[in-house]
Amino acid sequence: MQTNHLTKKVDHLLEWKRANMLSPNPEYQRGSVWTTPQKMRLVDSVMRGYPIPLIDLHHIRKEVAGAQRDDFEIIDGQQRIDTLHEFMEGHFKLFDPIADEAAAQFPSFIKEQPCRWAGKSFEELDKEEQIRFRDTELSVVMIQTDAQNEARDLFIRLQAGMPLNAQEKRDAWPGNFTEYILKIGGKPEIPRYPGNEFFNAVMKARKKNRGDYRQLAAQMFLLLMARRESGGEELCGIKRANVDMFYYKHLNFAPQSAESQRFKDILEILTHRLSIAVGEGHLKKIVGHEAIHLMLLVDRLLDHDQPELAVNLSSALETFRLNVTQDRKARRGDFWVEYGQLTQTGSHAKDTIERRHKFFAEKMLALLNPQPEDLQTPL
Repeated sequence: MQTNHLTKKVDHLLEWKRANMLSPNPEYQRGSVWTTPQKMRLVDSVMRGYPIPLIDLHHIRKEVAGAQRDDFEIIDGQQRIDTLHEFMEGHFKLFDPIADEAAAQFPSFIKEQPCRWAGKSFEELDKEEQIRFRDTELSVVMIQTDAQNEARDLFIRLQAGMPLNAQEKRDAWPGNFTEYILKIGGKPEIPRYPGNEFFNAVMKARKKNRGDYRQLAAQMFLLLMARRESGGEELCGIKRANVDMFYYKHLNFAPQSAESQRFKDILEILTHRLSIAVGEGHLKKIVGHEAIHLMLLVDRLLDHDQPELAVNLSSALETFRLNVTQDRKARRGDFWVEYGQLTQTGSHAKDTIERRHKFFAEKMLALLNPQPEDLQTPL
């Protein structure tokens, strides 16, 4: 296999496509799978001068009836090329960063920049912008091999890389909330993000979890904010879309805010009350749904100036877990129906979290025997 690295203008690649010289191999390539918003963001990136990932082409040169023919099979980059072609053909218009704020979800610094292509199709662009789009140079790797299986093998290897998961994409977002969650949830491969001890000692977070604990930290903070903003009456959903929207809406997050400090205080209390029991093996490590409800429970105790009631948190949780285990085995009983079962199906939905937490808080408060009496009525 021989490779040649070069640059090609968008216009030249699309000319090849229109001349049927550039195409995917249908035997192993898939059809178009990008959504329209994905396509709009790619073209917006081109217009802003952002670099576009490499495009890998298999250069096939053959003789047909005494004439030489050149074809280019797309090994990697089909969605990008199709998107550029569709934009030039007028299939969609671009985002207006301000008018389409909810759908585009661009960072605030993008919205502050001039955008001459906002809300426009290719035909509606100024002549200068059309030329700039067509003349944009893309990095191309030209592969030459007579063995079709080598091209297939390269395709498989290029697709085999582990894609970024949802939280890893959020880690790249601009803004203070990203930095806050990196510090709380931790990213051990970067020394300045060791993570809060609650996740390290009580949940025993490990590197291989690929952002699970950063995502959990973000979800917990969402719930804390929802509870506090509603006066303790409501929680919120913590599905992927909910977390993404929170990151977007809090690009100007204040890491020194009262809510930010409250979250840290809660994690400190939980660490203080649970880390020894977990470390000595008396209590199994805390899992995600437990972390959520323990955090909300301690927030409630702090609201009533009763953080000392968490002194027996470890033994209370152990008893709660035992009841869940017993009811799970029997597949009946309140601890299974109102809690255990709700950790398995739709566990990130608002109604499920609220129902689950109402039960958790009621049982845990009874085990902690809190005073005054009004604490015995959970959310």
